[in-house]
Amino acid sequence: MSSSHLEQAFAECRTYLETHGKSYAYATRSFPLSMRNATYALYAFFRIPDEFVDNPDQNPTEALLNWKKQWHDAYTSRRSPHQVLFATAEVFHQYNIPFEYSEDFLNAMLQDITVDRYATYADLEKYMYGSAAVVGLMMSHVIGYTDERALTYATKLGYAMQLTNFLRDIREDLEDRGRIYLPQEDLNRFHVTEADIKNQRVTPAFKQLMQFEIARADQLYEEANQGIALLHRAGRPAVQIASDLYRLILRKIESAEYKIFTQRVRTNLLEKAWHSFWASRKV
Repeated sequence: MSSSHLEQAFAECRTYLETHGKSYAYATRSFPLSMRNATYALYAFFRIPDEFVDNPDQNPTEALLNWKKQWHDAYTSRRSPHQVLFATAEVFHQYNIPFEYSEDFLNAMLQDITVDRYATYADLEKYMYGSAAVVGLMMSHVIGYTDERALTYATKLGYAMQLTNFLRDIREDLEDRGRIYLPQEDLNRFHVTEADIKNQRVTPAFKQLMQFEIARADQLYEEANQGIALLHRAGRPAVQIASDLYRLILRKIESAEYKIFTQRVRTNLLEKAWHSFWASRKV
């Protein structure tokens, strides 16, 4: 394939990030071009299967299994008629990303079709490894690192970001997809029922549950951020920005007094610019 074909493939991948991943897109601006292109490809590779599951217009299992086969063929041959798979295969080979990371991710997407409750946080963490932690692991290979411990920290950042998503999207996940990601053991601990969530009750017990989960996510961010210094310098600002912008969602939930049922908290452009400036100065 020609270099112009690869450039076209990256350009198509970029549209997925700019359409669906506003905070990621903002953070990615500080990457060198090669890292930006790799990020575009990986994000599109994640986003398409996620859409199969969350917003299906066909049988999601069949769509995912077909995507897995197409991906295996693209990775093996480094060729594909699908622009996203072609670009992703190039990225995997260029940065020596272990193929099993992609398998873990796609298996997590398949799990989303059949599993809609998690008994314990340990159960949820196993799911989050495939759905989010491997994203951080792939990006660590793209950025480069000086110490294998960077991969442990990248895993924690994946957990932190995914847990943040779950807290922001509680209503949407239940209403649109029938899922409750918060562990049942945590709901029971704070005496929050599924009926409370279904009926959008922001009770004192619900607030305590949210405070508990936010504290858990904050701890993960604190631990994960220790690993940014182990990444190659060119990639550090983008990771710090992504971490800080996602963590800001937790602060927005708090400032909304945990009323996440009636509004989807989000960061605006000014907040992104302000926090990105200060995040970049940390590294």
